[in-house]
Amino acid sequence: MVTGGGKKMNNTEKMMLFLAVGIIIVALSLGYRPYALGVALASFVAWLLYRWQMIAVANLDGLPPRKATNRLIIRSLIRMLILFSLLGLSILGGVPFLFGVMTGLFLQVATYMGQSVYIYFRKGGAA
Repeated sequence: MVTGGGKKMNNTEKMMLFLAVGIIIVALSLGYRPYALGVALASFVAWLLYRWQMIAVANLDGLPPRKATNRLIIRSLIRMLILFSLLGLSILGGVPFLFGVMTGLFLQVATYMGQSVYIYFRKGGAA
Protein backbone atom coordinates (compact mmCIF):
# COMPACT_ATOMS: atom_id res chain seq x y z
CA MET A 1 0.00 0.00 0.00
CA VAL A 2 1.30 3.43 -0.90
CA THR A 3 1.18 5.71 2.08
CA GLY A 4 2.31 8.78 0.20
CA GLY A 5 3.18 11.54 2.61
CA GLY A 6 1.87 9.68 5.63
CA LYS A 7 3.98 9.07 8.67
CA LYS A 8 3.19 5.34 8.79
CA MET A 9 5.72 2.99 7.18
CA ASN A 10 4.43 0.54 4.60
CA ASN A 11 5.56 -3.08 4.24
CA THR A 12 8.27 -2.24 1.71
CA GLU A 13 9.85 0.28 4.06
CA LYS A 14 9.65 -2.09 7.02
CA MET A 15 11.34 -4.85 5.04
CA MET A 16 14.07 -2.48 3.84
CA LEU A 17 14.68 -1.39 7.44
CA PHE A 18 14.75 -4.99 8.69
CA LEU A 19 17.24 -6.06 6.01
CA ALA A 20 19.45 -3.00 6.53
CA VAL A 21 19.60 -3.42 10.30
CA GLY A 22 20.33 -7.13 9.94
CA ILE A 23 23.16 -6.54 7.45
CA ILE A 24 24.63 -3.74 9.56
CA ILE A 25 24.60 -5.89 12.72
CA VAL A 26 26.30 -8.80 10.93
CA ALA A 27 28.89 -6.51 9.30
CA LEU A 28 29.72 -4.80 12.59
CA SER A 29 30.00 -8.12 14.41
CA LEU A 30 32.46 -9.31 11.78
CA GLY A 31 34.48 -6.09 12.04
CA TYR A 32 33.59 -4.53 8.69
CA ARG A 33 32.85 -0.97 9.83
CA PRO A 34 33.29 0.78 6.45
CA TYR A 35 30.94 -1.75 4.85
CA ALA A 36 28.34 -1.26 7.60
CA LEU A 37 28.63 2.52 7.28
CA GLY A 38 28.08 2.26 3.51
CA VAL A 39 24.98 0.11 4.02
CA ALA A 40 23.61 2.54 6.61
CA LEU A 41 24.21 5.61 4.45
CA ALA A 42 22.89 4.15 1.21
CA SER A 43 19.84 2.50 2.74
CA PHE A 44 18.88 5.77 4.46
CA VAL A 45 19.26 7.77 1.23
CA ALA A 46 17.37 5.11 -0.74
CA TRP A 47 14.58 5.17 1.86
CA LEU A 48 14.28 8.97 1.72
CA LEU A 49 14.15 8.95 -2.07
CA TYR A 50 11.63 6.09 -2.02
CA ARG A 51 9.32 8.15 0.23
CA TRP A 52 9.78 11.17 -2.03
CA GLN A 53 8.84 9.13 -5.09
CA MET A 54 5.83 7.52 -3.40
CA ILE A 55 4.41 10.98 -2.68
CA ALA A 56 4.40 11.55 -6.44
CA VAL A 57 2.76 8.16 -7.01
CA ALA A 58 0.01 8.97 -4.51
CA ASN A 59 -0.68 12.26 -6.37
CA LEU A 60 -1.69 14.10 -3.21
CA ASP A 61 -1.87 17.37 -5.15
CA GLY A 62 -4.66 16.02 -7.37
CA LEU A 63 -2.83 16.77 -10.61
CA PRO A 64 -4.24 15.66 -13.95
CA PRO A 65 -2.87 12.26 -15.03
CA ARG A 66 -0.44 13.69 -17.60
CA LYS A 67 1.13 16.14 -15.14
CA ALA A 68 1.22 13.50 -12.40
CA THR A 69 3.04 11.12 -14.76
CA ASN A 70 5.51 13.84 -15.75
CA ARG A 71 6.19 14.57 -12.08
CA LEU A 72 6.79 10.88 -11.40
CA ILE A 73 9.18 10.52 -14.35
CA ILE A 74 11.13 13.64 -13.36
CA ARG A 75 11.42 12.42 -9.77
CA SER A 76 12.53 9.00 -10.99
CA LEU A 77 15.29 10.54 -13.11
CA ILE A 78 16.45 12.81 -10.28
CA ARG A 79 16.41 9.83 -7.93
CA MET A 80 18.50 7.79 -10.33
CA LEU A 81 21.02 10.62 -10.72
CA ILE A 82 21.35 10.99 -6.95
CA LEU A 83 21.82 7.26 -6.44
CA PHE A 84 24.42 6.98 -9.21
CA SER A 85 26.23 10.02 -7.83
CA LEU A 86 26.27 8.47 -4.37
CA LEU A 87 27.62 5.25 -5.82
CA GLY A 88 30.30 7.10 -7.79
CA LEU A 89 31.42 9.17 -4.82
CA SER A 90 31.49 6.15 -2.54
CA ILE A 91 34.68 4.88 -4.19
CA LEU A 92 36.45 7.68 -2.31
CA GLY A 93 35.67 5.81 0.92
CA GLY A 94 37.41 2.65 -0.20
CA VAL A 95 36.30 -0.67 -1.63
CA PRO A 96 34.48 -1.98 1.49
CA PHE A 97 32.52 1.28 1.72
CA LEU A 98 31.69 1.06 -2.01
CA PHE A 99 30.33 -2.47 -1.60
CA GLY A 100 28.36 -1.35 1.45
CA VAL A 101 26.76 1.43 -0.57
CA MET A 102 25.95 -0.99 -3.38
CA THR A 103 24.36 -3.36 -0.86
CA GLY A 104 22.34 -0.53 0.69
CA LEU A 105 21.06 0.54 -2.71
CA PHE A 106 20.24 -3.06 -3.61
CA LEU A 107 18.00 -3.51 -0.55
CA GLN A 108 15.04 -1.91 -2.29
CA VAL A 109 15.34 -4.27 -5.25
CA ALA A 110 15.71 -7.24 -2.90
CA THR A 111 12.59 -6.14 -1.05
CA TYR A 112 10.58 -5.91 -4.27
CA MET A 113 11.78 -9.35 -5.34
CA GLY A 114 10.85 -10.82 -1.98
CA GLN A 115 7.39 -9.31 -2.20
CA SER A 116 6.88 -10.62 -5.73
CA VAL A 117 7.91 -14.14 -4.71
CA TYR A 118 5.55 -13.95 -1.72
CA ILE A 119 2.67 -12.83 -3.96
CA TYR A 120 3.47 -15.55 -6.49
CA PHE A 121 3.35 -18.33 -3.90
CA ARG A 122 0.34 -16.83 -2.14
CA LYS A 123 -1.59 -17.06 -5.41
CA GLY A 124 -0.44 -20.63 -5.90
CA GLY A 125 1.72 -19.87 -8.94
CA ALA A 126 -1.17 -18.50 -11.02
CA ALA A 127 -0.62 -15.22 -12.82
